[in-house]
Amino acid sequence: MIKKRRGGLLLLLGFFLILLLSLPIIGFTAPVGNPATTDVPKGPGVFSMKQDKNLSIKTAVDFDFLFDKKIHADAATNTKFTSAQWYMVRLSYGMFNERVEPYIKLGMAHIKSQWTEGATDIKLESDNGFAWGLGTKALIYNLEKPKVKFIGDLFYRMADLDVEKGYVAGTQVTPTKSKSKFAIREWQFALLAATEIDVSGSGRTEALGVSKIVPYAGIKYSDLSGRLRLTQSDATFFNPGKLEAEHNIGIFAGCDILGTDSVLLNVEGRLIDETALSAGMAVLF
Repeated sequence: MIKKRRGGLLLLLGFFLILLLSLPIIGFTAPVGNPATTDVPKGPGVFSMKQDKNLSIKTAVDFDFLFDKKIHADAATNTKFTSAQWYMVRLSYGMFNERVEPYIKLGMAHIKSQWTEGATDIKLESDNGFAWGLGTKALIYNLEKPKVKFIGDLFYRMADLDVEKGYVAGTQVTPTKSKSKFAIREWQFALLAATEIDVSGSGRTEALGVSKIVPYAGIKYSDLSGRLRLTQSDATFFNPGKLEAEHNIGIFAGCDILGTDSVLLNVEGRLIDETALSAGMAVLF
């Protein structure tokens, strides 16, 4: 039975990897789940740190994929992030009997934007640069019947990137990197409801190595700020002005899939303020 479950888990991980590689490599969003609740995975930990030392330390990998996010700029129109990549590794620590989970994220960002300044269309593309973030997830209320947990998540992230490419009216130009700018700050607060479902008795889920699933859904408020500036070699520059999110309220839904007691996979979608999809994996040590 153990070999069968391990084989099923490897099959599930392989399918998950194929899913990630087949998605468009774009993104500008912050996932809420992975995991959604503060007390999963529930196992002893892959190194038995939870079991032997009562240390709830998790690491996770997040991949964000965005399909549309409109931005309001006070000196330009049609402003949006057309493509972005956020590849983040997260380290978190469960506190107060796993009711509170502060975390930090480190990784890489690559972002594309566009705006119209006067009658001129501008496009800006960053390089692959360092990004970081921090946040806290907390259990707000645990409802016994029906068994639902209400979770709050507060998150902030930023990236100061160099400008790699610029386009003015469809023509590629050479940016002056020292005077061009691509800086993004983003924060969000999310409220979600999650329930845990035991699926270990199903033949199909056992074949895939899945023991439990944690579906969740919620609402979030988010905003951003930043600076975009394209400066050409002849000192001509374009700047859309102050940036903020055009839509602040969004909804999201996702699912944590527990392959073992100490490993889970996550898929999440977001709508209204952005059309986005994220995927990830978390491991309890």
